[in-house]
Amino acid sequence: MTLKVFNTLIRRKQTFEPMHGKQVKMFVCGQTTYDDAHVGHAKTYVQFDIIVRWLKHLGYDVYYVQNITDVDDKLIKRAQEKGVEPLSLSKHYSRRFLKDMEALKVKRNVDLFPATSDYIPQMIDQIRILVEKGYAYDVMGNVYYDVTKFKDYTKLSRMSIDELKKHRIEPDPRKRNSFDFALWKREERGELAWDSPWGKGRPGWHIEDTAMTVTIFGPQYDLHGGASELIFPHHTNEIAQAEAATGKKPFVKYWLHTGVLNIKGEKMSKSLKNFVTIKDVLSRYQPEVLRLYYASTHYRKPMEFDEEDLERPKAELGYLYNTLRNIKHAASRTGKTSEEVETLLAKTERRFAEAMNNDFNTHLAFTHLYGLAREANKIVSKQKINWEQAEKATQTLRELGGIFGILEEEVTIGEELPEEVEKLIEQREEARKGKHWEAADRLRQKIKSLGYLLEDTSEGVRWRKVKNEATRSETS
Repeated sequence: MTLKVFNTLIRRKQTFEPMHGKQVKMFVCGQTTYDDAHVGHAKTYVQFDIIVRWLKHLGYDVYYVQNITDVDDKLIKRAQEKGVEPLSLSKHYSRRFLKDMEALKVKRNVDLFPATSDYIPQMIDQIRILVEKGYAYDVMGNVYYDVTKFKDYTKLSRMSIDELKKHRIEPDPRKRNSFDFALWKREERGELAWDSPWGKGRPGWHIEDTAMTVTIFGPQYDLHGGASELIFPHHTNEIAQAEAATGKKPFVKYWLHTGVLNIKGEKMSKSLKNFVTIKDVLSRYQPEVLRLYYASTHYRKPMEFDEEDLERPKAELGYLYNTLRNIKHAASRTGKTSEEVETLLAKTERRFAEAMNNDFNTHLAFTHLYGLAREANKIVSKQKINWEQAEKATQTLRELGGIFGILEEEVTIGEELPEEVEKLIEQREEARKGKHWEAADRLRQKIKSLGYLLEDTSEGVRWRKVKNEATRSETS
């Protein structure tokens, strides 16, 4: 079964064939650490994490790099407002960001989080090469890239020169062209700066990623990811810099871009101050809920964020965990081997793989996973199945769920209930028998507040231990 990916460079799907067999070198634009990361950032990082998980599932050896930008105009401005050193501010928010990534189960699959400030010499070297080759020029300590010298400049963005003229990047009347962009910025007013052949200053944003990846991967690599808003100018400029400096084409073979996360019709961003932090949402919802929320939409599509929408993946996740418990309940030494179960598992695995191999269609893949859970519940509600088959069904659910980063928590049945909870369950059953539904609901909520969720089944009431939502919110 062949993996197809949508390559932004050619605007169509193509067979995924890395440059060196099963080895995949992959880079995703990371965080500029001057504030806490928000759920819009999380969309990109979680969706690329799912892509990495699927590549590894297919047997690829993935070396995944996600950078941290700690040299940036916005970061410098925020540091000045707070009266602290820029690199100190960045380290503070970098630590917080990495904790967010750890909570979302993203950090475990990233091999390297390189910081911009650790690659300044390599950036200076790459700029020097571009100047020597005639692609860049110095204007009193500011070094600009001459866009007209790189004939393939618009091959990623598909923008015309007239469109480029509308984007007045780094206004400076001394530039050759209004759309030329900065490679090196002269120091102003004692800001963060390093020595260079053009005087003290700091690198431009775009050169940071190319100097870094050429150092880590070499002049070419397999997959570059980021949000769709980065196609122009950031990724467009990366190509111009790297291919001009190294003479190797293509700089990156596959360009993948995620749709942005909007809130009330506008892109969620720090600059618009319309964002919801990852920490804030994780104080109310488990990480697996947020991961499932992102997986419900194809990675290339934008999403409109409304926290109420998280209730659906929360319920779906609960249903999937209940399915694992129901399978455990149905497992028996004397249970039979069901051909229906075998057929169901094989069909689901095949359809799941077909969906993921079609440009990582997580929405369709999850539909097949959820369908497996529904059918499995129907089967085990009617009959006992043997332990071996129950284990195989559980393993399939967990393995496919693991691609999304869900169903990784343990499930338990048959634990001893606290006496207080046991009495409340008895009271609720009495209320239900007497058709006192409001009283039964109040008791159910009381039991939930104590950390136990009730499930009414055809075989009677079942319970499972859950995290107390109120307690988790207060202590996060």
